[in-house]
Amino acid sequence: MEFGSFCCGPVAVDLAAPSPALCDKVAETLNLYTVVWKSLSCRVRISVAWSDQPAPMLTGTYLTCGRMHVDRVEGRVSASCRSGAFLTSDAERVTWTLSVPQESHSGETVPEDVEDLVGLVLVTAWRDLNTVALHAGSISRNGTCALLCATSGGGKTTLTASLIRRGWQTLGDDKLLLAVDGHGVSRLSALIHNFNLHPRTEMWFPEIGDISRLPRYSAWTEKRKVRIEAIWPGAAAFEGVPTHVLAIERSNAISDIRVAPMPKEEVLPTLLRQTVVPKDRHHAAQIMKALAATARSVRGLRVTVGQEVYRHPDRLEALEEVLH
Repeated sequence: MEFGSFCCGPVAVDLAAPSPALCDKVAETLNLYTVVWKSLSCRVRISVAWSDQPAPMLTGTYLTCGRMHVDRVEGRVSASCRSGAFLTSDAERVTWTLSVPQESHSGETVPEDVEDLVGLVLVTAWRDLNTVALHAGSISRNGTCALLCATSGGGKTTLTASLIRRGWQTLGDDKLLLAVDGHGVSRLSALIHNFNLHPRTEMWFPEIGDISRLPRYSAWTEKRKVRIEAIWPGAAAFEGVPTHVLAIERSNAISDIRVAPMPKEEVLPTLLRQTVVPKDRHHAAQIMKALAATARSVRGLRVTVGQEVYRHPDRLEALEEVLH
């Protein structure tokens, strides 16, 4: 059964599945990518079907993640998840087949780790286009474009949203594409113009309303999806040339915001922590080359954020002064 087409950055995805439950689960991940690109660079197809039994876990010779193991042999990519779901591609990585075990689940319940496999299809397609997917946020204004780097739940979204209220724009709070052009210039592109805000941040952003009533970003988190332009019109940006890399951490020991220079040799490791590097030497080198070019062209800053900062937004001036 044909389900439809989706635009995920520069990649168009055609989806086919025999079951509404399967379609809905895969579409849930594909629909996260809300930025409409002016042109598409490639098209892939995902065919989803129920399987009679769970697939065994692969070795993970190409990539090993918490819930997914990936192998790659002569261009073909295969991946397995702990639920027994299995993904494989053709040699050109254009046609993908996703098998989801039915016998280990009641009715047509689709395991949550299927979203990891769908994400792998997208990351592989983006990588084939010589772009690097970054799990980082961004802010931009007047020629300044800063990458916000932190661990999951480390405060990227809250800081980004707080700066937007002070006149900054953003390419997104979590997923960006990085490419280095023919002149050696690093360029960032937006993929998602939704924020993922935890309901506990509601006290700082009353203009959003009851965050807990909004749709969840993922089954793995309590964060909710907030459409940027619906709350802050004009705040969504589409591309930028990075000028700064900010390593963000929270601290309950301070009430203000502290900004310190980051040693140049720490900028590349900071960027590396915001992406996934496979074990394959060729693809690892491709990613390292793009990140190294970016690291050479930006200024690194360490930013420590105290919780009281968001109660007193004027304290963000200390960061803004350094960025300008």
